[in-house]
Amino acid sequence: MFIGFALFMGVMLFACHPISRDARQTAHDALENARIQLDSGNKADAMRLFKEAERYGLSANDPLTVAHARLNIAHCLGYYADKEDVVSLLKAAAKGFGEDYVDRADALRELGDFYQFHKQFDSAAYYLDQAMSYADRSGSAETKRNVLSAFHTLYFSAGEYEKSADYLNQFWQASMADADDNVLMYYYHDMGNIFYESGNLDSADYYYSRLEELVSQTEPNADTWFYYGVLSDFAEELGDYETACKYGCLYEEGSKLRELEQKENNLALISHKYDSEVMQNELNRKIIIKQRIIVIVSLVATLVLAALLVSQIRLARRRKREAEINAELFHFKQQNKDLAQKHAEHEQIQQDYAGRLSEALKKEQRVMLLLDNYLNSGKKANLLNDLETSVYGDKDHWEAMQEVVDQLYPDLVETLRQKYPDLDEDERKSYILSYFKLSRQEEADYLGTTVNMVDKIRGRRRKKMEEG
Repeated sequence: MFIGFALFMGVMLFACHPISRDARQTAHDALENARIQLDSGNKADAMRLFKEAERYGLSANDPLTVAHARLNIAHCLGYYADKEDVVSLLKAAAKGFGEDYVDRADALRELGDFYQFHKQFDSAAYYLDQAMSYADRSGSAETKRNVLSAFHTLYFSAGEYEKSADYLNQFWQASMADADDNVLMYYYHDMGNIFYESGNLDSADYYYSRLEELVSQTEPNADTWFYYGVLSDFAEELGDYETACKYGCLYEEGSKLRELEQKENNLALISHKYDSEVMQNELNRKIIIKQRIIVIVSLVATLVLAALLVSQIRLARRRKREAEINAELFHFKQQNKDLAQKHAEHEQIQQDYAGRLSEALKKEQRVMLLLDNYLNSGKKANLLNDLETSVYGDKDHWEAMQEVVDQLYPDLVETLRQKYPDLDEDERKSYILSYFKLSRQEEADYLGTTVNMVDKIRGRRRKKMEEG
């Protein structure tokens, strides 16, 4: 009953919880509005909305939205913000994108650009290498071009102009299939910059001239006005002040047009911002209402669960006490059983000792009788055999000795036969007896031979073992 009620309350809480379409939609709307504010230059509002998108994304368990929010928060902080904060946000964003390799590559590229801005070129190259790996896995040509462009910028900033030109050429090769005039102008402009900075003015003049041809054929717009300033500066560097003045005037006109366009865009963005914020506020109001419902339901559920918990605790304590009493009773019975068994074993041991003692006394009596007969009889040979049989049973002296050897050195006999197969029986016995530090006479008695023969056996044994 308790488990069923708990499951029911869990379902009720889950149904009322704001981790639903509302929270997810709120996170998406906040992210979209934040991007609009960022494009219009309102970084403060954009930062606030990106943080809301992160918060609602976390409550809705939407890792991609959270990752996008963190990536854009890093953009808002910019290159001059606290380094640890920006790096932490970009790393978390890259990890949050998971198998979305395009966005993951972009986040790592941003991290590489950040380190490049702070002149930490080794760290920048490390993260750009990772970005290139994910760009290749994504299959996106645009993502790969962006990473190649970042490599070009990195090595240009580091003063490694050959590497910079190499990556810029790779960028152009990857862009040739669908390149437009803007991509071509970017290529000519940056290649001209590389040769200009490296001191090769002839090559720089060639690429700036191609840029000038392309720009002159294109209507002035937001993507081309920047190049007028570059061409003006280069013409002034060459001493061509007339051309420099012409392109300088065009650059100023383009700047003014851009400011007017920006103002118009801001008006449209403000209108869109108002509509989006109204919708977002409505969603926030719904979430607040649901959160209040959650609080009320949670309080009721807490009271009911507390009452059930108290009853369950009391029941558990009673059952625990019963179990302890049963355990003590079982332990007492088991102790009585063990004591009875030990008493029976003790009685059996006493009986065994009594039997063995009686048998030993009988055997000693028989040995003493045979020994007395041996000393007082002329048939000493037969009586001696009877005496040995009484002491050793059916075994002779050597068999009795070998039993002792097997108990002390279990593998000695078998090892000796395997390692020195040429030894005969007497030689093996002589080697085994050497473990007991016997005298020559004692060894002769055990082998049933003379002392001279023992010396010969020892000599043969040593020679064979040395040769073996």
